[in-house]
Amino acid sequence: MTRSSKSIYKKGDTFFKLAKRSGYRSRSSIKLLEIQKKDKIIRRRSRVLDLGCSPGGWSQVSKEIIGEQGIIFSVDKTVMEPIPGVYYLHKSLENLKKKDFKVNNQNILPFDVVLSDTAPNISGISDRDNAQMIRLLQMVKTCIDDFLGVNGNVLSKVFQGESFDNMLIYMKTNFQKVKIRKPTSSRSNSKETYILGLGKKT
Repeated sequence: MTRSSKSIYKKGDTFFKLAKRSGYRSRSSIKLLEIQKKDKIIRRRSRVLDLGCSPGGWSQVSKEIIGEQGIIFSVDKTVMEPIPGVYYLHKSLENLKKKDFKVNNQNILPFDVVLSDTAPNISGISDRDNAQMIRLLQMVKTCIDDFLGVNGNVLSKVFQGESFDNMLIYMKTNFQKVKIRKPTSSRSNSKETYILGLGKKT
């Protein structure tokens, strides 16, 4: 999925250096590690769906956590370089179907965790950016509704403002617990924040 910046690493950035030193593809890996340490949203053997995965930083972190007996499907319309043990679907979120999620000809649904660090390209025009993010989050919601199992967890990026309010209502309606997270590894001037939904309701 398109990103707010095509530059994955920023030279001289502390978290860039940490991510690169740890072998991760993106600075955002550190954000997921920070949230995971606090909330334990991914567990060993989990089935994880990573939406808007490219370049693969969150998929790398998820794969380390779930181990060999877990399963991760990563989805993006932007090409992602292969990651050992990760199933990659080169598709738009709106085109995902239940039949896409097969391992050894067996459908593996439902997922235990849905992750979304995706965002539209930022124009700087607030109304336009909000509208694009809300449209993108609607696709994320559809994926959650269709592919996440009961008691499953979600972590989704939002922007402060209308998209935050929109997603927060959805999360509170559909999950037993909802938390707001702003990792220290997020840039202080960024509008991004993360909403965590724990325990999908029936």
